[in-house]
Amino acid sequence: MKRRGPRTAILSVLLLGLLIFGGVYFAWTTVTDVFQPSNASQPKTVAFVISSGESGAQIADALQSKGLIRNSLAFRVWARIKGLDTQLQAGAYNLSPSMTIDQVITQLLHGQPDSIPVTILEGWRIEQIANKFARNDAAYPPLLKFNKQDFLNETLRPTQFPDYAKYPFLKSIPAGSGMEGFLFPDTYLVPVNATARDVVNIMLTEFNARVQQNRLDTLAKQNKLSLYQMVILASIVQREALFDNDRPLVASVYWNRIYKPNAETVSTLDADPTVQYARDSAPGTKTYWTPLNDSGRLIAPTSLWNTYTHQGFPPTPICSPGLASLKAAASPAQTGFYFFLSKPDGRNVYEKTNAEFQLDVQKYLR
Repeated sequence: MKRRGPRTAILSVLLLGLLIFGGVYFAWTTVTDVFQPSNASQPKTVAFVISSGESGAQIADALQSKGLIRNSLAFRVWARIKGLDTQLQAGAYNLSPSMTIDQVITQLLHGQPDSIPVTILEGWRIEQIANKFARNDAAYPPLLKFNKQDFLNETLRPTQFPDYAKYPFLKSIPAGSGMEGFLFPDTYLVPVNATARDVVNIMLTEFNARVQQNRLDTLAKQNKLSLYQMVILASIVQREALFDNDRPLVASVYWNRIYKPNAETVSTLDADPTVQYARDSAPGTKTYWTPLNDSGRLIAPTSLWNTYTHQGFPPTPICSPGLASLKAAASPAQTGFYFFLSKPDGRNVYEKTNAEFQLDVQKYLR
């Protein structure tokens, strides 16, 4: 058997060393690479929202899906080392694809949220909207410069709103009435330093955008409605229909009562939500939209918002309608219906006559 010479042994050691070095170098470059920016040439920031209760894994996956980091596993490992899971504050942060994973984690750890999400539900009154912005959710930081009374002053007295002239549709509001119906319900990312004025501008801008995008003003005009009347109708539809597919039909019932009145309806809408609005507008009211405890005709009967005792539309909208209700009001279904009943499951049934309606009452509510 031939023995290896010294040169062969040295070459073997060198080769083994090169393999080890190559493996270490490859591992090192691979690890360091995943920590680098996902796109170093893209400095533009995007809002990244972290919701209360989100796990580190959920955050990591969301960051990767938005192209803000290269590798979610690397983020989770480094976040655990730096204690991100125990110190993270919910909110919206401005992050950039040009940031490294370490920079992203540092921003989330030590930076205050730039914005916070605030959800305004469809069908809320102005007072409910004001309460939400003032309190929001305990899981998020407060809006530092938002003042509830300023918000109420500006929305309930539109001509006092500094940016009133920016929104021509506000001129349709009757003297002495507020912006009810024009504060579009949605989830907004609101800057933490937003004032009441900023919040009102955000919501009015969104309302105007939805109207323009969907040509709601044009559709309303084609159905004999001004923009303001459309919003009034939409606000009633919002409170009357639980499901979106019911909204055009509910709108048709009220449209027929106004524009095709008959002896049974005599141009009255008989809408319970308008009576709730009248009742809840009394000074000192703190809760809203509780069921009526008597016939609508007998509650706040002198109020112009009582559509059992007063013909036609109420003077103003009664809440903030969502897009589905606005669309339904702008273009109601063409039907012969004058009555509808909400069944216990929330679905509606529609009828042409009061006699048919009374049969539905016996069938579904007795």
